[in-house]
Amino acid sequence: MFIWAQMEPNLVKIIGMLIAAVILKLGLIAARNPESGLHKAYSIILAIIRYPLWIFTAFIGGALIMMFLSFPDAGEFAVGGILLGSFLLFVGVMGIIHAIKSHKREKNE
Repeated sequence: MFIWAQMEPNLVKIIGMLIAAVILKLGLIAARNPESGLHKAYSIILAIIRYPLWIFTAFIGGALIMMFLSFPDAGEFAVGGILLGSFLLFVGVMGIIHAIKSHKREKNE
């Protein structure tokens, strides 16, 4: 991390885009060949990432709701915070439900 902080910001962006392009290309190769080890590796990595991401989103949404409910003097700002928290909570819960359903489908196939 310290090395990234000392580099030119535009260079860091370019390197990040190149890394993302390589990962995307490997993902496309893995999707075309389901029998490959690369496909299995991507499936495992996506399963590991899938649940914590949605859980974290739902947690942040719930925390925003609780935080803005505890500030009675916030006024209109609280309404926007509660709406944002509700949206994040909804997206997180729906993401968890979708991830569980797709995992069950993968097991059945």
